[in-house]
Amino acid sequence: MRKKPEIVVLAYQNASLQAIIEHLNEVGLSQHCNISGLLVKEISSNQIKSPDLILATSESVYEMSKNVLIKDIPYVIAKRSINFSMVKELLSLPRGSRVYLVNNMKDAAEETINTLLEVGIYHIYIPYYGQIEPDPSITNAVTPGEVNMIPSTIKNKINIGHRLLDMTTIFEIYDFFGISTFASNSQLTARYIYSVIALIKELNQEILQSQGLHKSLEGIVDRIEEGLIVYDQSNQIISINKQALQMLEKKNIELINEDISKLPQHFHNAFMQVEMEKENFIDIDDVPYYIRKRRIFVGSKVFATIILFEQIDRIKKIATKYRRSTREKGFIAKHNFTDIRTSSPNMLSLIERAKKMANSDSTIFIYGETGTGKEVMAQAIHSASKRKEGPFVAVNLAAIAESLVESELFGYEKGAFTGANQTGNAGLFERAHKGTVFLDEIGDASPIIQNRLLRVLQEREIQRVGGGHPIPVDVRVITATNKNLKVLIKENKFREDLYYRLNILPVPLMPLRKRKEDILLLSELFIKEFEEKLQLDPILFSKDATNVMLNYNWPGNVRELRNTIEYIAHIHSGEVMPQDLPFYPIEQEYPSYGYGREEDMLQKLERKGFLEDCLQILHILQQRGEESIGRKSLLKIILEQNKDMTEQKLRYRLEILSDLKLVEVGRGRKGSTISRNGETFLSYVGQKVK
Repeated sequence: MRKKPEIVVLAYQNASLQAIIEHLNEVGLSQHCNISGLLVKEISSNQIKSPDLILATSESVYEMSKNVLIKDIPYVIAKRSINFSMVKELLSLPRGSRVYLVNNMKDAAEETINTLLEVGIYHIYIPYYGQIEPDPSITNAVTPGEVNMIPSTIKNKINIGHRLLDMTTIFEIYDFFGISTFASNSQLTARYIYSVIALIKELNQEILQSQGLHKSLEGIVDRIEEGLIVYDQSNQIISINKQALQMLEKKNIELINEDISKLPQHFHNAFMQVEMEKENFIDIDDVPYYIRKRRIFVGSKVFATIILFEQIDRIKKIATKYRRSTREKGFIAKHNFTDIRTSSPNMLSLIERAKKMANSDSTIFIYGETGTGKEVMAQAIHSASKRKEGPFVAVNLAAIAESLVESELFGYEKGAFTGANQTGNAGLFERAHKGTVFLDEIGDASPIIQNRLLRVLQEREIQRVGGGHPIPVDVRVITATNKNLKVLIKENKFREDLYYRLNILPVPLMPLRKRKEDILLLSELFIKEFEEKLQLDPILFSKDATNVMLNYNWPGNVRELRNTIEYIAHIHSGEVMPQDLPFYPIEQEYPSYGYGREEDMLQKLERKGFLEDCLQILHILQQRGEESIGRKSLLKIILEQNKDMTEQKLRYRLEILSDLKLVEVGRGRKGSTISRNGETFLSYVGQKVK
């Protein structure tokens, strides 16, 4: 049997030596060579037994060792690279920060600096290897594994781990021994190459994100007069301006790189509760604040969140807007085109067309399935139009009693009908003067209303109920429906002439199933919203659950997607599995009640970690026979048995048992009882335990 060749690794410090040896083992070299290591300070001529190859971790290490090395032994000077998977914290620093690069040797520190600059992580790096008194103005330090050498004056210590072997050095060693990197026993090497490429791609993306973010923030922080806070996906504060620090009565050093929860509690609670992408007016310690919160996206991922806040009485313009919004509640458009989050090429094209339509005064007809965001689109069009300073009046024709629609839309004169206001009342069209009227669910308009609307569109004037003279109105009309108006026309339920008056500028909204690329993007938005609102740990979806989400038909569209995420946020903890989704078809998972179903259910409950809880619930229900029990009474019995259970947890477990047809959950006060299937399941579990 052929003897394995020998390779000796020479290093200056033991931690670096062990990291390189471990790396060589990970890439599969130990399958072909015997690997050992020596430290420079311990080396002697007696220890070097003529290995086939010496791998020195740096040029300096080889120079310090060559006097005791046998002259003809081949050697390789390792080219080393940073561990790309550990640079994320370094990327979070503002570009151009002054940073100590701490290493045990000068050339190693300089080599690491050059590597960081080559890959685009631009900071002002100062090599530090214990040679000088540290500069107290420098508060950041990065080191490849030499944390113990970082001066005590440094507050932010970033360890990017020991430098690993560069890919070219791996190839050089393999080539020296004549080992093919594509041989069947070299799969670890192939995986290593793949992982490094993946990490480089990830690094490049992180660099672009970081540089783009900091470039934007520099301009914002320099100019903005409001308090500004930026925090990333891990809730770490990455930027905060002077105005914010003054209002928070904090110093930058106390908050930068800290968790957002480190803010004063009353401010943190307010910031987490405000609605995203909207204007929020909230009292904090009896002081009214104007707060806005907006996501920063890179692709389909939330990269960071910006909070802007200011005391209302300090900015006259904001105070005026605050008073107007409270006085005219319901007549202001809250959304614009940036609120329509999409990565679908078709939707992006539609938005561009809608922006052009906003410049016109022609009637717009928005149609699409329920939950596709018709009112958001209508508000966005209004906000981008020349009427944006005017009122936005929305009315849902399906939500108003038919007897009231006419007086609501067109108003009435005093004494027009019994109970009418004695001074009369202006209708929604009058209130929308110089603005926009949004008529949602236009397909539900009665024949009378259709006739009146046709006149408004033709004559641009209305007549109040009981009134004798026309009133000119200057309004832009936007209508929407989820019904097929052409079918209603054939059924004589909708006027054809009105249809053509409405359908001048059509805006067809796509259902979610036809823009699947938006499912994950919107999920990311909603997940972050409820994580903050409910103060939750990160909500993570398994690969299988993600696939189910992508392949689901979404009949309720974006509204259903948001409801799904809200449901998950309230009832689930841990990784989300397919069966945790509210629309997941349990009956398809168990299509029959034949042999093996009980075992399948047992394994399902075990996987979810709910088996013990569910068995206890079933036993309690079994003891009561046909007598039902309410959830609160059931919870009381469970707690008496020293169970860590909450009403929310119990509700979720009852839902699972109901989906599996093991219990029957009655509506209202009827309570729950065990089903025949539940009895069978308990019997099966009992026999299995025996």
